[in-house]
Amino acid sequence: MEEYISRCKRKFRDEKELNILSKGGITDLFDNQIKLVYRITDDEYDYLCECLSDEEIGYFVSEDLNFSEKRVLIKLLEKHLENYYNKETNY
Repeated sequence: MEEYISRCKRKFRDEKELNILSKGGITDLFDNQIKLVYRITDDEYDYLCECLSDEEIGYFVSEDLNFSEKRVLIKLLEKHLENYYNKETNY
């Protein structure tokens, strides 16, 4: 079982580990971009898509966040990823 990986350590993940698809439709391109920007795996991305509220998703897809909104985004990401790994270890 994997354990939680901090934001600083996630930046060293390569495209293979992130499961970046080289072919596919427009939705795959969008998904790949989010995975690359936030350095999250395909499973982490799927979990986030299931758990984020509409308001929280707005932070992930917005192009013009101010500094305080970026801080909120980082905290949201860390909170949900920590919950993801805690959920996995509780089974």
